[in-house]
Amino acid sequence: MNTTELLALTMVKGIGDSFIKKNREYLMKEDVLFSVVSNKEKKEVENIQKYIDRANDLLNESQKKGFDVISIFSKEYPQKLLELNNPPSFLYLIGRKALLENAIAIIGTRHSTALGNRIANRIGNHFSQHYSICNGLAEGIDENAILNANGAFPNVVGVISGGIDYTNTCTHKHCSTIDKVLSAGGLILSEFPIGQKEDKYSGSKASRIQAGLSKALILVQSSTTGGSKYTLEAFAKLNRPLGIVQYVSSEEYIQDKSFGANRLILEKKEMGLAELIGSKKTTSIAVKKIIPIQSVQDYTVLENSICQIF
Repeated sequence: MNTTELLALTMVKGIGDSFIKKNREYLMKEDVLFSVVSNKEKKEVENIQKYIDRANDLLNESQKKGFDVISIFSKEYPQKLLELNNPPSFLYLIGRKALLENAIAIIGTRHSTALGNRIANRIGNHFSQHYSICNGLAEGIDENAILNANGAFPNVVGVISGGIDYTNTCTHKHCSTIDKVLSAGGLILSEFPIGQKEDKYSGSKASRIQAGLSKALILVQSSTTGGSKYTLEAFAKLNRPLGIVQYVSSEEYIQDKSFGANRLILEKKEMGLAELIGSKKTTSIAVKKIIPIQSVQDYTVLENSICQIF
């Protein structure tokens, strides 16, 4: 199955990323597309040529616009993503692909406080010296973890939830941040083809990519109902280090709901993480280590834990 056929397969009703990962080796063989689709609904079998034509158009247009396209069949595909149950079958990229190799996620709430923003920027500044900083570039913690006085840190991986032609698919505010990342030499990627606009579901879906790409994850600030739980849900199965900001000297940290997820995880460890992401069993939680982040010394603890795995 070639790249065009694989993209066409993703358009077939009932075929998702989990199926493609599970059957990856078989699907890489030649002339298997129609045998895979043959047991689907009659309408889908009849539509397969239409899907092939659509896939061919999308790939040609992506190439014309200068976007890289990497399929799950490619040797360029990030191996860490394959640890996800449902890794994206395609990645559309613009910028420095080398940044994919050494990323950590720094995430948190859109509704951040001044304290959370300061901590995010401090942590982002430190880890950007040796790692790519990966997140969704959303307002609040994400933005503050990747921006500096000159625009953005030079090694940011932004995972967006609209098509890679972001000026057509993302909000004006989001586009401004993406421009800063690219101007600084960063990388923008999406699992969504050109033309597909952001919606209320695409952000939570894309968050698993942030988790999968990252050697470690740092939660700066989140309530127990915040969107960070979607990234944490994916990350909690990858057996990688998890850093949680703990700022016990601040009354805001101790009392404010905006740090509720931080407190829950640090107080109850794996049980708290399971509670946050809605898992009934702590046995489903697989993190290498939960590390409280209070000072520069804790950054070193996190980095040492990363080195034990990668």
